[in-house]
Amino acid sequence: MRFTTYLFSFSALGSLITAAPNPTGSLSLSTTKDLFTFDYSAPSANSKNWIGIYHVTGGGPDNEKQVLPSLRWVYAPSAKGSVRIDVPVGGGKFKAYFLADDGYKWIANPIEVSAKETGSASELKIMTWNLWYGGTKVNDYHNKQVNFLKSAGVDIVGLQEASGSHAKRLAEAIGWNWHQDNGDNSVGIISRFPIVNKYGNVGRGSGVQLALRSDTSKPLNFWSAHLTAYPYGPYGFCLENKSAAQVLADENSAGRPSQIKQIVDGTKSQRESNTPFVLVGDFNAPSHLDWTSANSGNHCGKIFDWPTSKTPIDAGLIDSFRKAHPDPKAVSGNTWSPIYPKNEDDWQGQPEPQDRIDFIYGTTKLEVKGSEVRVVGTPSIYPNYQNNEWTSDHRCVVTTYKMP
Repeated sequence: MRFTTYLFSFSALGSLITAAPNPTGSLSLSTTKDLFTFDYSAPSANSKNWIGIYHVTGGGPDNEKQVLPSLRWVYAPSAKGSVRIDVPVGGGKFKAYFLADDGYKWIANPIEVSAKETGSASELKIMTWNLWYGGTKVNDYHNKQVNFLKSAGVDIVGLQEASGSHAKRLAEAIGWNWHQDNGDNSVGIISRFPIVNKYGNVGRGSGVQLALRSDTSKPLNFWSAHLTAYPYGPYGFCLENKSAAQVLADENSAGRPSQIKQIVDGTKSQRESNTPFVLVGDFNAPSHLDWTSANSGNHCGKIFDWPTSKTPIDAGLIDSFRKAHPDPKAVSGNTWSPIYPKNEDDWQGQPEPQDRIDFIYGTTKLEVKGSEVRVVGTPSIYPNYQNNEWTSDHRCVVTTYKMP
């Protein structure tokens, strides 16, 4: 059926096409109605006949068998009629198929259709977003998340706290591709670009290869990661007055240094290849680029080389936000937390350490043009967050790269 999930790897999606079927129906794009309104005819009516759209680069049922799930679809039950399909967010080039009886037999020859791309052809916009229990802590979270994604103007999103099927849910709502990790199911990836390879998991991270601008000759390797949360280092420094040695022991106890090392080491061949590489995620630890002597006043008077930021940077990755904003005192970029000004754990009432713990790292093949943190509106703080327009307890990060 339309939403069956397949793991796959192929260098050219179009290579799956075999001899064309010989259908007797028709499918055309209406020129007088709303965008992506399709006029169709079939030999007979069938309530389960359907029209689906796929990337023009491939993934559709070119040999009358499913390769990938459709980006969007709608039933076309009449012998002759018109149906409208929402354009996938961001636009692009697509291929529409008219298919029989909830299956993949062609009723008509497929057609290519396109919608103006909303993003810049010269830019690549990437987001990392911790959903916070998928967003379920906030009322009407699904519609709020979808509205945000529609207006965000991004191309790829790395998700954390996406356990279950949140990546699938969000991608299907906006007509995007999706990947959910097959480990603890905490991370996901959604993209308006085709996913042409799924790498699976390396520890607490999961990755895919994408075809940028629907061009399989321009791939991008993209990973999302979510490191363990506790013990949380800034609490040790700011609320427990621990020494640097004690905090480092806590970091190792939490497993974060070994977790990030596993991901960085496990993607070495990709990072060192000619293909651009991006690693995003919630690392649940700050950056040594922020905990400097000049900025110690914002971090309990402490200076500390956090291993979770040292490891990727020592491996040659670029912290995109700090590349765009080199002075942490001038632009903090704090992502934790827009709803917790006070601690709500063991130190209730104490100021919650505010920090930048969500990151977008890229190789030197990617030129950073800008980076920012975002929320929607002015979130009400804990415990009055249920009706916030913003559905997370983190700010998200959006980095703009020059299109490679």
